[in-house]
Amino acid sequence: MSTPESPGGGPAATRLPLRTCVGCRRRRPRPDLVRLVAGVAGAVILDIPARAPGRGAYLCRDSGVACLRAAQRRRSLSRSLRVRENDIDPETLGPQLRELAEEDSPSPP
Repeated sequence: MSTPESPGGGPAATRLPLRTCVGCRRRRPRPDLVRLVAGVAGAVILDIPARAPGRGAYLCRDSGVACLRAAQRRRSLSRSLRVRENDIDPETLGPQLRELAEEDSPSPP
């Protein structure tokens, strides 16, 4: 009996779900992205474990600040989350995204 295969030809168990960054519009595996969600108070927050309830949108982990700027310029983040533009606070999200990118990048020896 053979194992089920994905359309790409590899085993189905090794496939990672793909998501699209709302900033740069690149499709990437979900671990390479960070999820943003509209919180209880209506403000947009980072959802690092990607378990918060509600509508989510994704930004690239490694270039999160640049993707956040692109998403704001095109208003794609507010449209994806169905929130007002002033519910997104780039002064709070920017440093968090920068810190996350530094945390994930390997440090030189």
